[in-house]
Amino acid sequence: MNALGIAWDSIWHHRTRSFLTALGIVIGVFAVVTLTSLGGAVKTYVNSKFSGVGANLITVVASLPRSGSHHGFGHGFGHGGGRNAFFSVPSTLTPADLNALLHPHQPAIATATATIAVPDLISHAGSIDNNASILGVTAPYFGMQNVSFEKGRFTPTGIVLGSSLAKSFFGKTDPIGKTVKVADTAYPVTGVLKSAQGAPGTDPDETAYLPLQTAMALSHQSTVTDMVISAKTAQLVPKAVKEATAILLKRHPSHNFKIETAQEILSTVTSTTSVITDFLAGIAGISLLVGGIGIMNIMLVTVSERFREIGVRKALGARDGDILVQFLSESILLAFIGGFLGTVLAGIATAVVGKAVGIPAALTTQSVVVAVVFSIAVGAVFGVLPAMRAARLMPAEALRTD
Repeated sequence: MNALGIAWDSIWHHRTRSFLTALGIVIGVFAVVTLTSLGGAVKTYVNSKFSGVGANLITVVASLPRSGSHHGFGHGFGHGGGRNAFFSVPSTLTPADLNALLHPHQPAIATATATIAVPDLISHAGSIDNNASILGVTAPYFGMQNVSFEKGRFTPTGIVLGSSLAKSFFGKTDPIGKTVKVADTAYPVTGVLKSAQGAPGTDPDETAYLPLQTAMALSHQSTVTDMVISAKTAQLVPKAVKEATAILLKRHPSHNFKIETAQEILSTVTSTTSVITDFLAGIAGISLLVGGIGIMNIMLVTVSERFREIGVRKALGARDGDILVQFLSESILLAFIGGFLGTVLAGIATAVVGKAVGIPAALTTQSVVVAVVFSIAVGAVFGVLPAMRAARLMPAEALRTD
C-alpha cells in the first residue's frame, strides 16, 4: 500500500504529464472496447432478427450450375433478395417451380411462397416515395414472415402497404379503397400491415406488396427472384431441404439453384461480423502498444529525475525489490487510470452509437474485465525496464547525481 501511495503522489504531482502519458492507453482501450461491444451488439441484433423470421424457413435462390466453378451466395434472406443481391446470376426459378413445391404429398413442407422485386417507383397524388420497395408475393408470404395486418387483407387484385409507407401517403386517413400508382398503373389499397421489423437489410414498413403475377407482368419477367419454403417444424428443416432439392432437380437437372436455411445464413453473417470486428479491434489494439511505449519512455525520464530520491531511500535501507515495486506500481497505476477512463468513454460511445443506429448496445462485463486486465498488463510489461533501472542504481552513484 505504501508503494501505491508513493506512486499516486508522483502521478498527482505531475498531473498534466501523467494524463498525456496515459492518453495512449485511454485511446487504445476506448477503441478496442467500443468496437468489440458494438460488434457483439450487432451479432445479437442479427440473431434476434433471424429468430424473428423463423428457424423453419428455407430460401431457394438462383445459382450457377453445380458443374460450374462458382456457387454464388444467395440473395438477402426472406423479404425478397432483389434489393440486396450479392451476385448477378439470372434467375431461372418460375411460378411452376413454386407450384411443384406446394404439392400436397410433401411430408415436411408446410407451405412456400415466391417473391420478385419490382424496380419501379410507387406514388400517390403526385408524391413519390423514393425509399419504398415493391415486392411481388403470394398470400402465404405474410404468415411465413410473421407480418400481421393492421387492416384489410391481401387480394389477387390490390396492393398492400407497409405501415410507414401508408402513413407517408395517407397520414391518418384510412387508405383502404384508395389507390396508389406503380409505373403509372393505379392499384387499390386492400391492406395495411402492422409496424414490424424484418430480416437484416429489409424494412417491411417501407415496402409495398403486389400479387406475384401482377408484379411479374409489371416487371416483364417470367422468373421470380427467390422462393421461401416453410418446414412444418424447425426439426423437419433437413427433411424439407431434401424434399425441395429432389423436386427442383427434376425441373432443373443442371442444379442451377441454391438452397439455404436460416441457420446457415445466420452462421455466415455472424462469422463475417466476428471477423470484421476482431480485425478492427486488432488494429485499434496497436494504439495500446503505442501507449505502453509512451508509459515506458516517461517512466525512464521519471527514474532519471528521481536519482537522488532513489539514492536516499537506498541509503536509509530500502532494498532493490522495494524500489522495483515502487516504480512498477507507478507504471501499473498510470495504465490502470488510462484503462478506466477509456472504458468509461467506451461505455458512453457504445450507448450513443447503439441508440443512433437503433441497436441495443452496452458494455459487457467481459469487455470491462478484459480492458482493465489488459491495461494493468500493459503497465506491468512496459514498466519493468524503468523499474529495473531504478532498482539497480547504487546508492552512492544515485546520490552523486545533480
